[in-house]
Amino acid sequence: MNRFDFSTAPYNALANHQRQVLEKSTDIVFFDDNATIIEAQDSIDTLYIVIKGMVKEIDASGEVLALYHPSDSFDTRALFEQSYRHSFIAVEQSLLYAIPKTVIRALIEENGEFGAYFFANIADKLKDQSGNRRENELAGLFTAKVRDAYRSYDELYDGSISLIDAAKTMQANKSKSLLIHHDGKIGLVTESVFRDAFIHSSDTFNPNDATHLWARFDLICADADDFMFSALLKMMNHRIQRVVVTTNGDPIGVLEQIDILAFLSNHSHLIAEKLEVATSLDDLTQVASQMNHTISALYANGMQAKQLAQLMQVLNSRLFEKAWRMIAPAELVANSCLVVMGSEGRGEQVLKTDQDNALIVRDGIDMQMVRPYAERFSDILAAFGYPPCPGKIMVNNPSWCQPVSEFKQTVGSWCKNPTPDHMMNLAIFMDAKCVSGDETLLDEVRAHLNMYLDSDVGMLMSFARAVNQFDEDGRGFFAQILGQKKHKMDIKKMGTFPVVHGARALALKAKISETNTFERIARLSQMGLIEKQLSQDVSEALAYLMNTRLKNGLSALKHNQELTPNHIDTENLSTLERDLLKDALQVVKRFKHHVSSQFNLQYS
Repeated sequence: MNRFDFSTAPYNALANHQRQVLEKSTDIVFFDDNATIIEAQDSIDTLYIVIKGMVKEIDASGEVLALYHPSDSFDTRALFEQSYRHSFIAVEQSLLYAIPKTVIRALIEENGEFGAYFFANIADKLKDQSGNRRENELAGLFTAKVRDAYRSYDELYDGSISLIDAAKTMQANKSKSLLIHHDGKIGLVTESVFRDAFIHSSDTFNPNDATHLWARFDLICADADDFMFSALLKMMNHRIQRVVVTTNGDPIGVLEQIDILAFLSNHSHLIAEKLEVATSLDDLTQVASQMNHTISALYANGMQAKQLAQLMQVLNSRLFEKAWRMIAPAELVANSCLVVMGSEGRGEQVLKTDQDNALIVRDGIDMQMVRPYAERFSDILAAFGYPPCPGKIMVNNPSWCQPVSEFKQTVGSWCKNPTPDHMMNLAIFMDAKCVSGDETLLDEVRAHLNMYLDSDVGMLMSFARAVNQFDEDGRGFFAQILGQKKHKMDIKKMGTFPVVHGARALALKAKISETNTFERIARLSQMGLIEKQLSQDVSEALAYLMNTRLKNGLSALKHNQELTPNHIDTENLSTLERDLLKDALQVVKRFKHHVSSQFNLQYS
C-alpha cells in the first residue's frame, strides 16, 4: 500500500516509476503546536506536504500570509531559490511529508506536465483553473469562434442589383441576407427590407429599385476569430439578428442568431428573447424569476463568472429598461437618465444583489411628478428579486433622484468634503451605467466631476484609502480566521473589493472612462500605470475570486440556504482551490501595495 497520496495535482501526473522514486525518498515528520518548521532565510532542501494538522506562513512582520491544510504543499516557490523567504510554523500538532528538493527537481526535469505546475506563473494557474470545466456541449458557445458557424458569401453583389433580383438571389442561396457594395461602402440587405419597403412605401415601392436605396450601411461587424459569445453579446446589445463577419476588415459573410442556435443544437434558449416579447410587468417578473436557473445551468455547463456577469449585465439592463418604460411616462423617460451602479454598473454581478441605481432628471422637470414613478420602480425591482439597498442607494431616495444641476452639486460636495461616506458614494457613482433615457445627462455629471480631479490630491488620497479599510488590524487575511470554529473568509472584503476599488481609484486619477474592472486594469496597463505582469495576475485573480464567490452562491441557492456568497468556508475547498485562493490573495496584496504607493497611502 502506498503511503504517499498521488491523487492530487501535480503528483497525479507522475508515471509509476516516478511515483516509486518519490515514495522511497519521502519521510514523514512530526511538529508540535507552535513548532517552527522553517525559518526565513534557511537554506532550501525540502518540500513539505501536510498530512494532518495546519501550518501557517508568516513574513518578517509577523503577518500570516497563508494557511496550509492536509494535502497542501509548501514552499513550492522556493524550490528555485537559495533560501526560504518566509517562516512556516505549525498552528497545531502536524504530520508532514518531507521530500528532498533534489528529488523534486529531478522529477521536474523528467516530467514536463509535473514541472509545468511549478513553473507556471500565478496568472496561468488561475486561468487554467477557470477554464478546466469547459467539457460540455454548451461550452461551445464560449470556446467556439465566429468562423465555426458563420455563413460565407462568395460574392459581393453590386448595389445596382434590383430588389426583385436580390430577392431571387437570396431565395436561390437559401439565405436571409445579401451583402452588396456601393460607392466604396459595404451594405446589407435582409428579408425585413422587403417587408418594410412594401408596408411603409406601398404607393411608391418598385421591385426594380436599386438595392442600395434600401440597404443598411451602418454595419455591426464581428471578426471571424472573435468568440461566438462576443458576437452574440453584440447582437443583444444592438438588438439585431445578425452581424457581418470580417477578416482583416474585409466582409466575408454573415452570422445570424439562428446560426448560433443551430451550432448549439437544442441548447441555450437565451432569456433575451423572452424579454423582447414581454408586454407587461407580470411578464417581466416571470422572466426575472428564471434568471437564477439560467445562471445555474450556464455555469454547470462551462460558463465562467466573468462571462456570466457580462451576459447578466446585458439582460438586467434590458429588464430594467423595459420595466422603467412600462412604469414611467414617455416624456419622463426621454428627459431622464436611469443608471445602475456598483457591480451591476461594472458588469461584474451575476446573482441578484442589492439595488444600486439612480435617476438623473433634466432641469425643469417637476420632481414631485417624478417621485411616484421612482417609488414604483424600486418596488418592482424588489418584486423581481433585487433586494432594497440597505444604504438606500435607490431611485426612491431623493438623494439619488435629482435634477442634473443638483446632482452635479451633490457630486461636487462629495469631492469638497471627502468624508468616508462621501468617498463611498463617489465610488458607487463612478461605476454608473445608463440603462434607459438620455445618457448625455450622465455624461454632464461626469464632466462636472472631472473638474475636481486636477488639483485635489488630498481628495484622491482619501478616495483611495478605502483599499486598505478591511485590514486595519494588520493581521493579514488568514490570521483573521485562525481560532474560529469554522474557517470562513469574507472573499469580498479580503479579495474582490481591494481589486475593484484599487482599479477604480487609479481610473479616477487617470480620468479613464472604463467602468468594468477588467477593462480598467487593461487600460491602466496600456498607459503604463500598472506593470504588465501584475495586471495579468490581478485580472486572473479577480476572475478566480468571482468564480469562487459564484460557486458558493449557487450552492446556497441549491440547498435553499441564505444567500451569503461572500462568506467562503475555506475548509470545504479542495486542495487545489485552497492553493489558488492563497495565490489569488497574494496577488491582491501586491496590488494593494501598488495602489498604496501610487497615492502615498503608506505616509498618510
